[in-house]
Amino acid sequence: MVRVTLRDVAAEDFRVLTEETQRQARRQLEKLAHHPELGDELGHRIGINLTGYRALHFARNRYRIVYRWIPGQNKVDVWGIGKREAGAICRMVGKRADEASEKQRPGALSVKGRQTRLPC
Repeated sequence: MVRVTLRDVAAEDFRVLTEETQRQARRQLEKLAHHPELGDELGHRIGINLTGYRALHFARNRYRIVYRWIPGQNKVDVWGIGKREAGAICRMVGKRADEASEKQRPGALSVKGRQTRLPC
């Protein structure tokens, strides 16, 4: 069984869902613990490089759980849970990943108002 963890922002995404949608999301997260390969590989979507990320659809395909499966650590790291429409969740996760990569770069400066793409 794989350990499924939600980043703080993904936990907040979960909290704002309706009770019924939370129940459905919880069921999908439980599936990921047993079968982390279930989600579709994302790759490049709407101009955003989400290579290494996967998405699991739920609630009649209206929502996605976007995550990274880290087989070497036996872990699934959930980056976002949200609506699929118009690529909203992909944009949100892309922005979060950009911010995380900026924080990890030693001496990196963040330029306000500037968006960067995910590194390959």
